Amino acid sequence: MSVYTPLSHSQLATVLDSYGYRLLDFRAASHGIENSTFLIEAEDRHQQPAPLVLTVFETLDHDALAPYLVLLANLAEQDLPVPAPLTDHHGEHQITVAGKPAVLMPRLPGEHDFAVDLDRCRQVGTLLARLHQCDTGPLHTLPNERQRLKTLAAQLSQLPEEHREGAAALLSDWQARPAGTTLIHGDLFRDNLLWQQGRISALLDFYNACLDYPEYDLAVTLNDWCVDSHGKPVAEREQALVEGYRGHGGQLDDSLLLEALAVAALRFWLSRLAGPVSAHSEGQGSKDPEEFARIFQWRIEALAG
Repeated sequence: MSVYTPLSHSQLATVLDSYGYRLLDFRAASHGIENSTFLIEAEDRHQQPAPLVLTVFETLDHDALAPYLVLLANLAEQDLPVPAPLTDHHGEHQITVAGKPAVLMPRLPGEHDFAVDLDRCRQVGTLLARLHQCDTGPLHTLPNERQRLKTLAAQLSQLPEEHREGAAALLSDWQARPAGTTLIHGDLFRDNLLWQQGRISALLDFYNACLDYPEYDLAVTLNDWCVDSHGKPVAEREQALVEGYRGHGGQLDDSLLLEALAVAALRFWLSRLAGPVSAHSEGQGSKDPEEFARIFQWRIEALAG
């Protein structure tokens, strides 16, 4: 959640006024690379504190954003710890800010905390199991992850020559599979969770969500939560996360997971090579592609046996 579309105090105050809030203070969030996110302190009509989050979308248009807002409302109704979008005076979930789609949401309790231990890995596995068992009836309009992968395949030419052929073959084999039908988050990195007193309090950033294989979602998550600083898998963390997943009804195919781990590592290597959406980003900006180059090396070697 970096900032590519800077906003002034007066611009944000105008936005909040259309929802019945008064702006007190704000700051730009500094995690992630795809959208502009602002953490806001405000007051409601009764002068009660109202912590909020405004997200300005850099790549999604209004039509593409709509299914995600339906998804968030649906998950909130199923008691997942997710923020549901607020409506303005006109009853709209979406607004336009600086010419781009934007959404205002309540800021759920908790803080970012990037520490990893076995208990947290189990909690993450449990949360994924809950998500994967949610009703997907209203969610048929979500984008297909395979289309994202097809788009990212244009970055294969940027890979080191020794990886291009193997990476292209891996991607081709995965794309040949029929799409899965499980709701997945698609981006459950550590910066997309909030914690309060050692427990998960919020799951954020559903804008990579889609219907696909649960193994792919687990792979994305394992590649962030369960590797060391050199990209090497940490077996104890992996075991804890998978135990949390299976212990709460999650089902997975181990051989498919092995392939998905390599595909997911490649997916984020390629997306990081694609870079940020704006040269004017503030905050974290585009993350280091080499992090996922190292993870990919471990995962592709494991897949080769």
